[in-house]
Amino acid sequence: MSVQVPKVVLYVLNTVYTVFGLAIAAASIWFFCQVFEFTRLRNSNHYLLDYSVYWPQAVPWMFFFVGFFVLMVSGCGFAGVCRKNRGMLTLYAVAMSLVVLFAVAAAVVALVFADSKSTDDFVKDTVWDVYFQTKNDNEVADAFGIIERKLHCCGADSPRDYKNWKNEFPVSCCDVYYHGWLEPYAIDCEFTNKLANERHGCSTVAAQYARIAIKVLSGASIFTAFIAIMGIVCAISLSKALEKKTRPPPVHESESKKVLL
Repeated sequence: MSVQVPKVVLYVLNTVYTVFGLAIAAASIWFFCQVFEFTRLRNSNHYLLDYSVYWPQAVPWMFFFVGFFVLMVSGCGFAGVCRKNRGMLTLYAVAMSLVVLFAVAAAVVALVFADSKSTDDFVKDTVWDVYFQTKNDNEVADAFGIIERKLHCCGADSPRDYKNWKNEFPVSCCDVYYHGWLEPYAIDCEFTNKLANERHGCSTVAAQYARIAIKVLSGASIFTAFIAIMGIVCAISLSKALEKKTRPPPVHESESKKVLL
């Protein structure tokens, strides 16, 4: 019973640990794709000689490696529990300790450096760069229109950005199609359109979503580290229980005297 209890608890903790590892890895890939959707449209010549850290691009990589390490270590944990191998459990506890440090460090770095004005500046600079590309490149304009529809935003800083060079809002700023039983139809998208005028600029919306994603990834990373700490305790308890179980029983004094006689 002393072996069974920590074994079951470690199974449960390792399962939750694996799920969070998968979630962090998947969320980091999703975040990378969302950032790439903007950065692929910008003028790459503006960034060739700039070696500063772009946190919205670095954060997904940090947390992807956190999720990857979590999955690797959880595999070692499952193997150690199934085989009741003390050596693998010890390796698991050591590896989990390193993952705890890495997960907490990634969360702290993200919250201090990425969840800050540097992310807002990067997003605003990127959105404005893409916005200027839309004036001369129809493909970029179409791609930016998809972003405006998805984020329900309009323009770079505000919908009024279009007033200086367009006769009306682009259709992506308005609820252009009616999604219902009727056939889709175009809605008037002049500068008097109330819906379009009430939307925020894409730089503001994208920066807010980036900040939220950074906070969620950081929180999940810290919670995963907390689960890992409990897993380390259970792994040590299971290792000690296995040691007691495999230890040979003590020889009583009376039995030893009989052997001598």
